Amino acid sequence: MATVLVVDDVAANRELVTMLLGYRGHDVIEARDGSSALDLARSRHPDIVVSDVLMPGVDGLELVHRLRCDEDSTVARAPVIFYTANYLEPETRPVAEACGVSRFVLRSADPRELLDAVDEVLREGPVDVTVRSPAEFARAHTQTVNAKLLDNVRVLRRTERRFEAMAVASPVGIVMLDDDGAVTYVNPRLTEITGRTAAELAGHGWLVCLDPDVHTEALDVVRLRTTEPVEHRYRTRITHTDGRPRWLRVHLRPLRDAEAELIGAIVMVDDVTDVVAAEERAAAESRCRQEEARLRDAERLDSLRRVAGGMAHDFNNLLGSMLGFLQLGIESIAEQRTAGRIDPETVDALLEDLGQVAKGGERAARLTGQLLSFGRREIQQPERVDLGTYLREVEPDLASSVGEGVVLDLRPATVPAVSIDAAALGRLLHILVQNASEAMPVGGSVTIELATTPGDAAAVTLAVTDTGSGMTEEVSRRAFEPFFSTRTGNRSAGLGLSTAHGIVTQAGGEITISSVEGAGTTVVVSLPVAEGPVLPVAAPGPPAAAVDADGSDNRTILLVDDEEDLREVTARFIMKAGYQVLTAADGATALRVAEDCPGRIHCLVTDVVMPGMDGRQLAHRFLEVRPDAKVVFISGYAEALIDEQGRSLEPNGVVVGKPYSSGELREAIASVLAVASGE
Repeated sequence: MATVLVVDDVAANRELVTMLLGYRGHDVIEARDGSSALDLARSRHPDIVVSDVLMPGVDGLELVHRLRCDEDSTVARAPVIFYTANYLEPETRPVAEACGVSRFVLRSADPRELLDAVDEVLREGPVDVTVRSPAEFARAHTQTVNAKLLDNVRVLRRTERRFEAMAVASPVGIVMLDDDGAVTYVNPRLTEITGRTAAELAGHGWLVCLDPDVHTEALDVVRLRTTEPVEHRYRTRITHTDGRPRWLRVHLRPLRDAEAELIGAIVMVDDVTDVVAAEERAAAESRCRQEEARLRDAERLDSLRRVAGGMAHDFNNLLGSMLGFLQLGIESIAEQRTAGRIDPETVDALLEDLGQVAKGGERAARLTGQLLSFGRREIQQPERVDLGTYLREVEPDLASSVGEGVVLDLRPATVPAVSIDAAALGRLLHILVQNASEAMPVGGSVTIELATTPGDAAAVTLAVTDTGSGMTEEVSRRAFEPFFSTRTGNRSAGLGLSTAHGIVTQAGGEITISSVEGAGTTVVVSLPVAEGPVLPVAAPGPPAAAVDADGSDNRTILLVDDEEDLREVTARFIMKAGYQVLTAADGATALRVAEDCPGRIHCLVTDVVMPGMDGRQLAHRFLEVRPDAKVVFISGYAEALIDEQGRSLEPNGVVVGKPYSSGELREAIASVLAVASGE
């Protein structure tokens, strides 16, 4: 193992050589210049010296000369290897030969060449050389250094010209900064980009390319006041001197010298106005496509709502007459049994069969009710609802409706009250929880969470999240369509989410679905905050006796319905309650009947949707003729009776939904007549 003195003014070069020699087992000492190398050589007597040639102060050539002239013979005879990237061997040969340099190795060569050269020189031992006079060395040294300086100057000038040519032709602006962040060079392109002259960009004027709030950060990067001096990137909007806005992309990169000391920075500024404009156009086109898709979906749903409403209207009329006659038949059979005219066993069999028919009719009635909810044509009674309190109250009921292995996690919060029909809200929650539960056949969790959306249009959001199988994008897009279902082998009509959509939108809110296939689904219901008192639709009062104030039972009811079968069965319901019944098939006929009737008409019972004059218009004109009468609306599709929010346009009226039973109709009539008579 030998002692090797490594001399180089660049720390990274010294570290590399030290590492290489250390692998060979040598003891390495380091010096950063010729003067300190002489001191180490005299104190440590190295076996060999590995030195750079070009160094500040005492360079490698002068170092070798001084070693050879040293009074200490051990120092004077120490072998030297030049390891450099600045000189080629022929350039230093005259001085190297005069000073007794043993080897010359280029840094660009394989590192093993240096190691082999060290081993060879160590085997050769100390050098024996006759040193030339100081004057001869000075002449040779001066000639060598001057030749190299001239060569370096020529190379530097060529480099400067290449840099200037590249900077002038560069499509981006270039700024060179000193270690204080002041400009040392600005290329012409930056003046074009900013509209500022080179004088205006001088000093710290280049900061016009950055937003004011990052000026301090940028200067700290240049001045090494940040923890990690890496490249920083910014996007800035400036105003060109011609008044046009320009978008700039700015890269700020600190620069270091060979000793890793910060010496300044380079700033590259690219005009990306066209790129930003293209991005904005693409974003606008994307938003436009999304809006068009949303409008198409809304139009499709609206079309489906109209179809659903029309179907519900026709179904309700059919169901009304069918279930009405069925009820009359059941009542008639029961009366015959009471009178003993029919065998009791036969009666029981008939009633059981007719009961099955009635159950089917009730299921059909529920289906039409779902269609009405989807079509936003369901009479609702909105009221102020505290969702946090409501969730706590219905938690046991919701928990009992989830499937086995499914955990219900309710997270109520203090939120403003919303305006919604409480019964409709209950149906909405059951639909969402049941859907979530069915998406987790092997168990999971359903979370219901409340939050407030601040802003000008404040709203309360109710989010229902499950950990189930999720949906594809196509399924999510069609989830609110009626009769659409991905489940097979069940009896679902595919009206759950469509009903939920109708309930929410009729309450003035929005409902959205976000889902990832295999990662669960979140349904977010947004409801507007209730403002001021909410006036609910008047509900039928308690039933009262169907008699006049004087005790008689001859009160007269005017029944109007354009469906003959339904009109007939309804008339029989009313007559069985002990009233006198007048009938009409349309509004015009009803008004003539009202005018021609010599006695009092106590109540008008009218369908809402009729050709020509609808029920609401008829009621207004009827009350002009019979102001002391009362009105009961019957409806299966109350298009003309509610506004866009589903609120009744006749808040003081009583509405009986189709299909109705004789009891429901009688109670409604009795309630309004009881009010009229002061009971």
